[in-house]
Amino acid sequence: MPITSPSRCYQFPLLVMLLAISAFADAQNSFDLDVLNPGEIMVNLNVSEQTQVEQDTLHAGLYFAAQGRDRIALQDEVNSKMADALEVLEGSEVDYSIQQYRVFQIQPGRPTRGDGENPLWRAQQGVQLSSQDSAAVLDLVAELQSLGLTMGGLNYSLSPERHEEVADSLMAAALAKLRDRAAAAAAALGKGDMEIVEVTMDTGNNNGFFRGATTAMSMEAMDMAAPVADPGLTTVTFTVSARAILVP
Repeated sequence: MPITSPSRCYQFPLLVMLLAISAFADAQNSFDLDVLNPGEIMVNLNVSEQTQVEQDTLHAGLYFAAQGRDRIALQDEVNSKMADALEVLEGSEVDYSIQQYRVFQIQPGRPTRGDGENPLWRAQQGVQLSSQDSAAVLDLVAELQSLGLTMGGLNYSLSPERHEEVADSLMAAALAKLRDRAAAAAAALGKGDMEIVEVTMDTGNNNGFFRGATTAMSMEAMDMAAPVADPGLTTVTFTVSARAILVP
C-alpha cells in the first residue's frame, strides 16, 4: 500500500477552500459598471480640498549683454564677464545654471547706408539662480549686478517637495469628504448602502502667484544694494474623483 505524504493530503482541500473564498470575495465586491443589478444606481463624485502655502524657493535670472559692430570683440567681452560671474557663483551655496549664449544682428534705431555691410551685433548670456535660502540669493544677485550683469527676473515658487507634502496632508480629508458625499447620496436616494468602486486622485499643478521686485540701481554703481523680494502664496489643491454604486 503506497504511503501518502500528509502534506499532500491537505494541499488539495486547502486549494479548493482558497479558491472558494476568492470567488466569494469577487462575487461580493465586483460590479459591472455597464450592467447594474436591479435597484442599483451609479453616481459620479468629485471633491476637492485646498489650502494656500507660502512659497519657499527664490529664483533669479541675470544676463550680460554687449552690442556693437565687432562681433568677435563682443563675444570676448561676454566671455570675460561671464567668467568673472562664474567665479563668484562657484564660491556660493546657491544652485545655478548658465543659460543660452546668443549672438545675433539687431536693427539700429536710425539705420544708415553702411548697416548692410557692417551690421550691428548683440551678444549675451545669462545665469539662473535658485535656492530656498532667499537671503543668499539676494546677496548673490547684488554681487553679480555689481559686476555688470542685469536683472532679468526675480520670483518665488513652491518647491515640488513642499507641494507634495502639503498635497499628501490634504488627501485624507478629501477621501473622507468623498465617502461622506457617497453616503449622503445613498441616503437621499433611499438606498441602504454604497460601494466606491473607482477612485482617481489629482494633486493639480504647482502654480502660484509670484511677488518680487528689484531695487533700481545703475550698472556703474560701486556698492550694489541687494534687491528685495517677498514670497507669494501657492494654492495647493487635492482632487478626488470616483464612481460609487448605491445599493438597496
